Amino acid sequence: MARRLVRRSEVSQAGLRRFLREMDQRPRVELPLEAPRTLAVVVPCFSHAAYLPDLLESIVAQTRQPDEVIFVNDGSPDTTGEIVRAFIASREKPAGGEFVLLENDRNMGQAASLNRGISAASSELIMIANDDDYLMHDAVESMLALFEQNRGVALIGAHSIHFQGRGALAAAAKRCVEYGPPGLPLVLHMPEDARRYRRYNDLNMTHTGSTFLRVAWEAVGGYRVAQRERVVPFSDRDFQFRVNLLWPVAVAYETPFSFWRTDSSVDAGRDT
Repeated sequence: MARRLVRRSEVSQAGLRRFLREMDQRPRVELPLEAPRTLAVVVPCFSHAAYLPDLLESIVAQTRQPDEVIFVNDGSPDTTGEIVRAFIASREKPAGGEFVLLENDRNMGQAASLNRGISAASSELIMIANDDDYLMHDAVESMLALFEQNRGVALIGAHSIHFQGRGALAAAAKRCVEYGPPGLPLVLHMPEDARRYRRYNDLNMTHTGSTFLRVAWEAVGGYRVAQRERVVPFSDRDFQFRVNLLWPVAVAYETPFSFWRTDSSVDAGRDT
């Protein structure tokens, strides 16, 4: 008799159930009825000084400037801190919102750095930007519009355009609306869908450009630092799954919100 091959789930089913039990023991958090009006970009930084100028360019070029940009330097041994400090010093108040650099006194990892940066933000929405990627120039404007049109959604993400080298980036169109159909169509993932997830990419979005309500981040306990406590090994996807277990999450699968660098030194171990 032939042996039946059983495919092991990539998603910890016990972890999903454990998280839901934890949430059942806490007061239910309702998302705001009003459309969010403020947005902070949070940038965890580690040893990508060579690529930071591109990301900074994409922030300055936003068609709607973010209300806050919070950089968290996670003990980078390169010139990351100097580049960010010089950038902040060059900014004038009328040109945009608050720009802040937080310095970890030791390397704490991406999840802890994100939690620190988000904790320091006062905006209703949080947009993530990895320090070696590049935001579409209308990413902030588009996300604010999408959250206004999609009340009750806790997190919105999208795919990205992969690139290598500055030449490819320089030649590419840099607005979301130049890639996607009119209206930036979204696919809605409901909490009942999340309870059936088995693979990492059953909910698939690029971390850079993903945007969520700060109250949702707080309600689910933020990004989990300890890998053993996650439902999947990657801190970004684990966070997205846990948000989706409680509220609808939407993904623009046809429209990129960022460029994702594939030739950076840590690409092999990055969350996607």
